[in-house]
Amino acid sequence: MLDKQNVIVENLASSSGNRGLTEQVCHEVYVKMVDYLRLTQSKNTYNRFTDYHYLNIPVSNSTEPIRGIDYIQPIVAPGIDYATAVITKCLMPNGKINFEFERFSEADGDQARQATEMVKYMLNSKNDSYQVIRDWAQDSLLHKNGIVMVSPVRNPITQYKEVEGTRDQLRVFETLAGEKGLIAKRQDMRKIDVNLEAAMQEVMAPDEAEAMQEPTGDEMQEALRNNTIYRAKYKLTGYETSIRVKHVAQHYFVCNPTISTIQDQDFVGFYDPMTIHECKTQFPFVDLEKLAEHAAYGPAGAYQAGALENDLALHARDSTPVPGQGVIASQGADKYSRVIMLTTAWIRRDIDGDGEEEIVECCFSGSYILYAKEVDFIPLANMCPKPITGNFFGYSLGERLVPLQEYATAIRRAEMSFAMQSSTPRIGVNPEFLDAEEIQRGVSAMFILDRKFDPTKHIFEFQPMQGNLAYVESAMNRFESDKMAMIGMTSPSDTLNPEVMKDGNSGFKLQLAMGPNQLIQDEMVKNCAIGLRDVIYITWKTLVQYSDDYNIQQLAATCLKGSPFLDAKSVENFEFIDRKMINIDLALGFLSEENRLTRQQMILQAQQQFAQSMMMIPPEVPEMFTKVRRTFEDTLRVLGVKDVDAYLPTFEEAAKIVQAQAAKGPSAEQQETQSKVELNKAKTQESGSVTALNMKKAEDIDTDNMFEAIAAKRGKLSAVEID
Repeated sequence: MLDKQNVIVENLASSSGNRGLTEQVCHEVYVKMVDYLRLTQSKNTYNRFTDYHYLNIPVSNSTEPIRGIDYIQPIVAPGIDYATAVITKCLMPNGKINFEFERFSEADGDQARQATEMVKYMLNSKNDSYQVIRDWAQDSLLHKNGIVMVSPVRNPITQYKEVEGTRDQLRVFETLAGEKGLIAKRQDMRKIDVNLEAAMQEVMAPDEAEAMQEPTGDEMQEALRNNTIYRAKYKLTGYETSIRVKHVAQHYFVCNPTISTIQDQDFVGFYDPMTIHECKTQFPFVDLEKLAEHAAYGPAGAYQAGALENDLALHARDSTPVPGQGVIASQGADKYSRVIMLTTAWIRRDIDGDGEEEIVECCFSGSYILYAKEVDFIPLANMCPKPITGNFFGYSLGERLVPLQEYATAIRRAEMSFAMQSSTPRIGVNPEFLDAEEIQRGVSAMFILDRKFDPTKHIFEFQPMQGNLAYVESAMNRFESDKMAMIGMTSPSDTLNPEVMKDGNSGFKLQLAMGPNQLIQDEMVKNCAIGLRDVIYITWKTLVQYSDDYNIQQLAATCLKGSPFLDAKSVENFEFIDRKMINIDLALGFLSEENRLTRQQMILQAQQQFAQSMMMIPPEVPEMFTKVRRTFEDTLRVLGVKDVDAYLPTFEEAAKIVQAQAAKGPSAEQQETQSKVELNKAKTQESGSVTALNMKKAEDIDTDNMFEAIAAKRGKLSAVEID
């Protein structure tokens, strides 16, 4: 594996001579940097052209002064500033970068939450996240793309501890320090005491195999050694790693324009001007004297001609020229304050001959190679608000607005010229009385007075200029509407509603509160969020890479109740772990607090409704359980739940619930209800028996009456017969 530092070579620009692997790779990088600078020269030229329009500086063949009128209609500057503010606000709704790593499953919840909090801390606390996002957005709007580099900053830390304890306790302390990422070096150890009570307890403890015996002399000596207390002084050394998000000037950045993503680039790099002392601060391992001797002195960023890098790659500070600042970098009393050009690049090359290309990171200046090492990924992230399919460099908002600024400036200048000419009275003289020779000589008398000249006839006043300025205003209004449509600026009647812009909302909601401008803004912000997602992912990978360092282990324990960095442990154990699924909080949607609360309420409602439905399933038909549960499963999956069993009971759990309810017996409420039911049944039976008795009585009465009637009838018949 390639990993070299502080290598001095004869000349990286020359291709002659026998070269080692490190020098070969750096020479190839040097050649590619020059070639790719020429390839992207037009991009740098146009970016500088856009910068001048943004700064309202007159530009040749564009907005240069005409007849003394140097007014420039400001369209690029307010448009860029508005879009910068929108992107910054939407990527940071609460002034901080807020996101969460999506869980693979419910079991991944704690691990994902720990990784989320650790990356948030590095981005928001160890960096000025607002300034990073704001500068990144403005750079991408002005220069097609914005590039940032996520770089680890490792600083050695040293701690001195004085510890008291037995030898075993000191070993435990050393082991704990090692687990925390610190190397414990014992510098002094002195015997201070002996714990006689603990020693006696150790020798008098009965053996497992034999009964208690009188301790021998050797056992006594060993017990005393084990319980001797020492005072030891330790020097603890380790590394404290922080992550810095560094802006890369687009004027100095080169890559392959036909590859649209950073991680797929075959070659990408940038120049970075800095002082020798600044380089030593950023890379502590360099040799200051040798760097000063072999580094590449060149452009100081102030109009120095002659250096190819300065001619082709115009530094960002050149966009704001300062007269009188023409400093030659190689001059000065303090040689460490001189400016050198540092080249950092990533190239794909098969360095071990296995047929697979590795990513090699190189950093050099002149003939001094700071380092060349094999890396896992390219730590650069690209923000492109207006991408062009199949190209790395997009279509910047600045270059869209430059033509509008040129047209509007020309019209405004014509309007001003018309206003000045029409409001200034002009006097004319008959040309027959002018002496051209006298005028050419600069004589103040522009006409000659003689007896033929009549002031009342030969001097006259021109009519004031006439014109219709309504066309000017209509043209300016058209420019204004074009600018708003191009940027996505909202009119006062528009409302930027975050909830309506959430992914997955219906078209009716979009028609309800959204106009084309909000849709343009939403698209622009989400394009920029791709770059922010890459920064979050690269930061996470860097934390995993340096997980053994002291402060990262402490940060992991703080973010999750004393636990180690779980993602790093998974990587060590060859378990699949990747955190590319990231939900970023945007002001335009994705996840908001309201959406999260609504989601929790809907999950709770689904649980409650399923519990009620489950108790209504008859035990004789267990097949109904699966059919009833399926509806609630689909509901939870729509809400983003990956492990449905974590929220809904399974068939076995439901069977246990039913059995427990049966063994427990009815509750007080159920007993009261049952008693009421039984009472109603008793009342019903009682009323039925009374009714039956009454009917029996009625039947008996009817029978008696019938027999009495028959008897009476028979009596009458007998009386008739007697008669």
